[in-house]
Amino acid sequence: MHLSLIMGYGASMLPMLTRILEDESKRLGFNYLAVSDSLSAVHVDEIKNSDAIFLYTYQLPEEVEKAIEESKAKIVVSASENYFHLSRGRSGFLGKAVEYFKTGGENNLRNLVRFLLWAAGMDVNVGEVEEVPWHAIYHPRMGLFENTKKYFRDYPFSSFPLVGVLIHRTCWLYRNIRHFEALIEAFERERLGVLPVFTHGWRDELLNTPSKEDTIREFFFVDGKPVVDAVVNLTYFFLLDHGKERSEEDRFKVVEGLELLRELNVPIIQPCFSSSQSVSEWKESEHGVDYLSQVYTVVMPEVDGLIEPVYLAGTKVSDNGVKKFEPYKEHAKYLAKRVKKWIELRKKKPEERRIAIVLINPPCKGLEASVAVGFGLDVPESVARLLNRLKDEGYRIENPPKNGKELVDIILERKAISEFRWTSVEEIVEKGGAVDFVDAETYVEWFNELPANAREAMVREWSEPEDVLSGSVDKELAGMVYNGKFVIPGLLFGNVFITPQPKFGCAGSRCDGKVCRILHNPTIPPPHQWLAVYRWITRVFKADVIIHFGTHGYLEFRPGKGVGLSPSCWPEISIDDVPHLYVYNVANPMEGVIAKRRSYATIVDHVYLPMAMADVLEELEELLTQYSKAKQLGEEARAEKIYEEIIAKAKENNVPVRGEGEKAIEEIHRYVEAVRGTQIESGLHIFAHPNVEKLAEHVATIMAYDSHEFPSIRRVLAEYIGLDYDEMRRNPSAVNSLGMTNAETLELLHRKAIAIIDELLKLESKESHDIAAIVKKHVGSLRC
Repeated sequence: MHLSLIMGYGASMLPMLTRILEDESKRLGFNYLAVSDSLSAVHVDEIKNSDAIFLYTYQLPEEVEKAIEESKAKIVVSASENYFHLSRGRSGFLGKAVEYFKTGGENNLRNLVRFLLWAAGMDVNVGEVEEVPWHAIYHPRMGLFENTKKYFRDYPFSSFPLVGVLIHRTCWLYRNIRHFEALIEAFERERLGVLPVFTHGWRDELLNTPSKEDTIREFFFVDGKPVVDAVVNLTYFFLLDHGKERSEEDRFKVVEGLELLRELNVPIIQPCFSSSQSVSEWKESEHGVDYLSQVYTVVMPEVDGLIEPVYLAGTKVSDNGVKKFEPYKEHAKYLAKRVKKWIELRKKKPEERRIAIVLINPPCKGLEASVAVGFGLDVPESVARLLNRLKDEGYRIENPPKNGKELVDIILERKAISEFRWTSVEEIVEKGGAVDFVDAETYVEWFNELPANAREAMVREWSEPEDVLSGSVDKELAGMVYNGKFVIPGLLFGNVFITPQPKFGCAGSRCDGKVCRILHNPTIPPPHQWLAVYRWITRVFKADVIIHFGTHGYLEFRPGKGVGLSPSCWPEISIDDVPHLYVYNVANPMEGVIAKRRSYATIVDHVYLPMAMADVLEELEELLTQYSKAKQLGEEARAEKIYEEIIAKAKENNVPVRGEGEKAIEEIHRYVEAVRGTQIESGLHIFAHPNVEKLAEHVATIMAYDSHEFPSIRRVLAEYIGLDYDEMRRNPSAVNSLGMTNAETLELLHRKAIAIIDELLKLESKESHDIAAIVKKHVGSLRC
């Protein structure tokens, strides 16, 4: 009798299975092959001669798959969907074998071996499937608990702030938990308690297994209330139940589990780890964690709102193809510090919280103080309103500016800016733009904390810190140095510090316009003053949270790995261990993703700036309308006169004129329609304060064109009054049954759409009003 068992997905159960097979083969007398899915052609003959074959893999060599198909095996069981077609034997037998395997553990694997032998014809006793918890609390020192209250009674750190930790059940079953153990040890060293839980992770209807959502409800809530202050997720894929039964289109829409996360109401941290790289391979990689591991431990979790993809572990592969996690202990400690800071931020009273706001500081371009900018955002007004709101919420905010103009006036009056082309460091200090200074001794201590390669690169580009502070280097290398100390520019409003992001190679009043061009060079480390400012924020000011305000700054583009940073990567160095928020335009997701992954930012999106239809070429459009109506009425002389005016006005406005007569009119009409149908920006957005006056126009503009999911609002209104919307778009100059040109009618429908939306927005309760009646009120009189 011969058994073949092929294990994939890391083959974490293979050592236990091999030990069982060795033991059982001595007792029962059979031969076996137990290998990972990295097997090769040397195993083909053995597989062909197998009496029973068990598969758990996502990929097989072609010759091995063919050998299974040609084998003499009486039973072939695949526990993986992609090889179900190789299965052979009675369906009840196949299901039973899979149940032994998926339930797992030593006794069930032993019974799986015996069951395969029995199904292949050997007379052997087989036990029933033994119950093993699908999810439970597991602490490496304390063992297994199936109840949170009981765990708390025995756990010595249960009175400390608690971190829930999730791992896959298979890691617990087959002792692949070194990264898990390293993290628990790091948390407890920081005097944080842990609530460590393993989970099956997804619902299997046949086995009645719990999903991650079920596990969170079961263990992270007691008597309906959350008991953890943060969660660290060490599982792959999505956290929430997106479900295989959903279409691909629906899987990323509203997920019911979001309500569960709202109830939990704690930061959920998702470290990244690799299943195909060792720690040493990760260290050597310029890109960081490998692409597939990015998908499973970065991209998919962030769909559910998980944050901070700090690299935690690589994978070691044994000679027989078994993968085991290899923790990167330095980051386990770093992650514990970051989580502790998140919890401290959560638990501090508002009046105790200290906030650092970093204003985006673009290249000066020959101008002074182009500070506090952000794509689509009125940053000064937004920051001023935030300060006043924080004061209302109980934060210690002293003398906040009343509005954005006052904030800008204070910045310019005190010269609270980074060193610019027309402002010297001396002037900045004299006028009160420096809140503090960092002396050589303090800075060198911070500098010496850096990994050796980071220090060496910094010295290579910017010289030794002592030389910078002594003034013995070129001005563009020095940054903001005053009397042998680094200047910390900015403003203090009580417990809020506002600073311009440090310049990146600025010669100040001696600038030749060239040095600052390296702002986005991803190979050059930032200068010494950059490090001095960020370390002052985290070590001296002791910020509880850093907020980069506006899209986008330079932090996330500093040198280092792409995803899965190391302690030598400058975004990680700069942000230290402090929670980081980044106010970002929702219309710029790709750069927002970079900020999230490379600077551990929690993105706080703001809406796109108000939009409107381009209100241009009105005179030309009016002439085109007059021309169409004159032609319809047969007034050829009038039409000819208007035609001449159209051509002249088109040339005056640089509108291309192609051809003559009707062809020219049609081309001009199409051009005007395209331009006037263009969506343009209508002012800047103030964070969390949409412009109510412009909101209806903004919404109508967004809804002006068909999307792949919804018809445009203009189409809906056109069809409601009996017009052919597609024909109106094709022939803008044609006169329709309303006696207007199609272009005129589309413009009218846009204005009606604004009026309808404006009325709807002003309703206190949408449910209590007849929306159809509102639509009829505005456009009913136009119905054909």
